[in-house]
Amino acid sequence: MPRPLPASRLGRLALDARYRAEAAVVGSLSLLARLAAPRVRRAVGTGVGTMQWALDARHRRVARDNLRLAYGDMLSRGDVRRLVLASMRHLAQVAVETLAFERYLAGEPDAAVRAEGVEHLRAVLARGRGAIGFTGHLGHWELLALTLGHLGVPIASIVRPLDNPYLEARLARLRTLSGNGVIDKHAAFRQALLHLRRGGGLGLPIDQRPKRGGIPVPFFGHDAYTTDGLAELAFASDAGVVPCFVVQEPNGTWRMVIEPELTVPRTGDRAADAYRLTADCTAILERWVRRYPDQWLWTHRRWAVPTYGVDSPSMSHHEHGS
Repeated sequence: MPRPLPASRLGRLALDARYRAEAAVVGSLSLLARLAAPRVRRAVGTGVGTMQWALDARHRRVARDNLRLAYGDMLSRGDVRRLVLASMRHLAQVAVETLAFERYLAGEPDAAVRAEGVEHLRAVLARGRGAIGFTGHLGHWELLALTLGHLGVPIASIVRPLDNPYLEARLARLRTLSGNGVIDKHAAFRQALLHLRRGGGLGLPIDQRPKRGGIPVPFFGHDAYTTDGLAELAFASDAGVVPCFVVQEPNGTWRMVIEPELTVPRTGDRAADAYRLTADCTAILERWVRRYPDQWLWTHRRWAVPTYGVDSPSMSHHEHGS
């Protein structure tokens, strides 16, 4: 939930002033990012990520522990150190590239991102029952939606609003530059279901631990609580489910890959079907993370138990009567 506002008027004014200052700084950085050449943006992101790696011991430790859990003895201490650094650098590069989104819309759709398999998503959407494009915090997940919209396949993304309303407005504008929509994750199910039933496309990351509920499925050989929202939306809407990823190639360019539609199990056992679909999607995500481990968000406590327990679902099942 958004951070509560200070009770006093003076406190609210001070917080508003801070938010405005932060937005002004980001606005200036965004302008510089749009003016800079790609190699300069990448260098800046590398520098920022290196600084964060050096100063942020807590996230270094989380990433290190996750890598050791995922790979066991397959990685040496040096390998783990290099991957943690590479991952934090990549995340900073993604942040810098997001500030320059408007540059990606200046030319032909395929000029900035090489797109593969978009026909799979188009075919699912052509049935008129909606499509769920699942992804993860791998490569440049924000660029995925921007590129699809630019290619004439707009989607709506489920997002958590930022605490800073001015930065949130700026980020929402960037996310919708190419015709996409956004859905607030705090009341996502009804809106997402309605969007799918209207034949729309929905973008859904599945690689972060839900605050409550979820389904424990294998991820790198260990159970990881994963949102049940994808399965519940697919069952309720009859939408197709399609894997979608954008990754960075060694030369700095981006490649978007849309894989063929998955089979949604419908055996009549709702719980078993939800588990099977969630596990299948997570296995595909794992395949991509293994291929590009330096581009995944290792600083998230992926394998921890949900904060508020596991006795309730992660996407508001009480709303499913719609």
